[in-house]
Amino acid sequence: VPMLARLAEAGGMELRIVRRDGRRFSKSHAPTLAEAPDGNADLMAEFLNHKNGQTWQSIPVAVFYTKDLEYLYHYTEYPAIYVKDRITATLRAARPGESADETKARGDREFMALQQSPFFALWACAGVDEILTKLHERLRTGSLA
Repeated sequence: VPMLARLAEAGGMELRIVRRDGRRFSKSHAPTLAEAPDGNADLMAEFLNHKNGQTWQSIPVAVFYTKDLEYLYHYTEYPAIYVKDRITATLRAARPGESADETKARGDREFMALQQSPFFALWACAGVDEILTKLHERLRTGSLA
């Protein structure tokens, strides 16, 4: 979110943050007002993340509109260059001689260390590059490939 705030500021854009869920966090893959009646299920349903044959309510989702509320582009969760599922699967995979509890504890530690590493800043910058590239493409050509 800090990168999105800086992007909005630099581009002279208005940043609005919409909560995904209400007081209860939805556990389903698709949003429902039954699970989170004070949430934004209708808005979230427009921007679901479809990957690996499944549907997810990923966060963050950054949606860009013109001042007349014409849709331009939306960015979901992380940049394409960050192969999150592959990296986390490797970090959290069992090592020889580890118990299930040891594997979980080590995997959690290694994931937290990754989040504190320079790579997370690099991936945040890649996310901004991806957003700017897609917005430029949309504004110059009138559509996205």
